Amino acid sequence: MNVQTLTSTILGNMPETNKWRRDFISKNFCLQCQLRGRHNFKNMSRYSDYNEGTFHNNYAKDLDFFEFNRQLIEEYGSSERICAFDPSYISKSGQCTPGLGYFWSGCAGRNKWGLEIGGFAAIDIINNTAMHLIADQTLANKEHSNLLAYYAALVRFRAEDLQKVSNYLACDAYFSRTPFVNAVLESGLHLISRLRDDGVLFYPYVGPHPKRKGAKTKYLGQVDPRNLDPAYFTCCIEEEDFRVYEATVYCKAFKRMIRVAVMHTYSEDGSIKTHKIYFSTDPSMSGIDIFCYYKGRYQIEFLYRDAKQYVGLEHAQTKSETKLHFHFNTALTTVSLAKAIYHLSQPIDNRTPFSMADVKTQYFNELLWNKIICGCGLDPHQPKIIQLKQRVLNFGKIRA
Repeated sequence: MNVQTLTSTILGNMPETNKWRRDFISKNFCLQCQLRGRHNFKNMSRYSDYNEGTFHNNYAKDLDFFEFNRQLIEEYGSSERICAFDPSYISKSGQCTPGLGYFWSGCAGRNKWGLEIGGFAAIDIINNTAMHLIADQTLANKEHSNLLAYYAALVRFRAEDLQKVSNYLACDAYFSRTPFVNAVLESGLHLISRLRDDGVLFYPYVGPHPKRKGAKTKYLGQVDPRNLDPAYFTCCIEEEDFRVYEATVYCKAFKRMIRVAVMHTYSEDGSIKTHKIYFSTDPSMSGIDIFCYYKGRYQIEFLYRDAKQYVGLEHAQTKSETKLHFHFNTALTTVSLAKAIYHLSQPIDNRTPFSMADVKTQYFNELLWNKIICGCGLDPHQPKIIQLKQRVLNFGKIRA
């Protein structure tokens, strides 16, 4: 199976797309793997039978990328998964594109002029990988007081769809703020994230309450992350250089009970070198799951990296909001399709690390092979031709 075949199969389960539209989308996903150079409409027309106007017109039409990717995940992913959200900076020059502004670039370590997308992905815990769900361009306006309020509104907007994948949403430490946490909980999801190292936590009081005037005792002192009370915290992960302790405590900032997993890393003399506080708004969640789920959240960064390096996530040369949305989701979905076919479809014991570079090399080699064979009038089913084909397809691969 290849990208075009798999795409056609999934689109066949989406009755709102007609045959002509299915043919274009399936060929377009395959084209993203074949392209060399920039992934813009002009270059796409050079590598395909469609002209530039066809790409302009079709990118202006809508496609339910979330449903498409959800079906892909159901088919190739495991049952243990969570959702993850992370914004990503998109390089873009000019002044006329909707949503242009200064956004944080993690690579540059500063705010840069361009665009930004807020991407949702499904993190497959068993397979330790991320599969794209949907990406929305950041278009904050006067209705939102700041970017965090916009992100919270975006989660509320997508919450019903996200619950079809998982009830847990993992975000990095930037999102462990009260307005965002409340928005996630109000939408019916639970948040997994990391607190500041100096986050204020209190031990809940569980002893008998003496008969006296006034309110009952609720808390029994503040939690010192480097000196945990063994009466509350239990060790759930013990490795040579770090340990993870779990407990249910009260968070002053969120004004609610949360489940925390406190990680201690140790120096050579046995002293605590650093500590990190991971948490879940679900008090019944285990510390092992909190730690593993938050650690798995980072896979969404590799999804963005592959889309930017190999399938032109930042190459869109259009000022249309609709076409940009289609382009961003096409690039990220292409990575998921390639990952499903050439990585997740293999037995887990026989898998090698996924390489989008190898997938691109193979599809480009296959494109040239078909052009040469057809141009020379050769029979592609001859035994010698079939034997030679695989050598040509593997030419230039990192893992041949």
